[in-house]
Amino acid sequence: MITRLLLPSARLRVVRPYATVSFPSASGSLNAGSSEPPRRPPPRAPVEPTVFDGKAAPREIHLRPSMRGMPPSDRKPKARVVAPKKVEEGQSFTGPSRPRAVYTRPSRELPRVKNRIPLYVALAALGVGAWGLFVLYATNNERLSSSVVRQVTFQLRNSPDVQAILGDHIRLADNWWGFGEPWIDGGINLMQGRIDLKFRMHGDKGDGTVYFTSIRPQQSAPWRIVRYKLIADNGEQLRLEDKFTKNPSPEPASAPASSS
Repeated sequence: MITRLLLPSARLRVVRPYATVSFPSASGSLNAGSSEPPRRPPPRAPVEPTVFDGKAAPREIHLRPSMRGMPPSDRKPKARVVAPKKVEEGQSFTGPSRPRAVYTRPSRELPRVKNRIPLYVALAALGVGAWGLFVLYATNNERLSSSVVRQVTFQLRNSPDVQAILGDHIRLADNWWGFGEPWIDGGINLMQGRIDLKFRMHGDKGDGTVYFTSIRPQQSAPWRIVRYKLIADNGEQLRLEDKFTKNPSPEPASAPASSS
């Protein structure tokens, strides 16, 4: 026994040693100094083999679930299960086969195919003609709505000389080939400085043909009227170049008289 002395006011504390405990070893004996012999396990009864009088039931096979998006763990190619082909049984005949029907070749001649080249040529010509008429109609309307034609017809309607030849109510003459509209022959090219027109005018007294030609020598130069005349159906002609063209330079003024 071990004792420990503390302060007078403290209580006396007694410490006892732990008791030693012996555990059995793997051989079943206690401490090495024990005189008892080791204990042996009891003998087991022999296992008799199982005898089956029939076939074993087939095992239930469960497929291993694979993770979505992951390749299968088994990299070996799986064997394809091929269904066995059905073997067709042969058919035996007791006699000769029936002769097949033989068709005689027709002796009549084949129908002749009609030549469609003239039809295609006619359709192509019709299409080209329709396209050409449309182009002529469009260009005539473009010339008819231009400012040059409107200005020239305005001068002819208000000219007393033209009214004396054609009469009153002067207007553009209608033509049947222009689909009921006046036909303006020629061309108007303001970018190149060239205007050349020819058209018919109608009045109460008769009809006439107007010729108008104007050019621009340079891009910055003014327009110059080259031809502007009216030819009536009765043969009378009227030149209008000088009547509708202004004098570019005024006449010079007379010098004042000197005093004597």
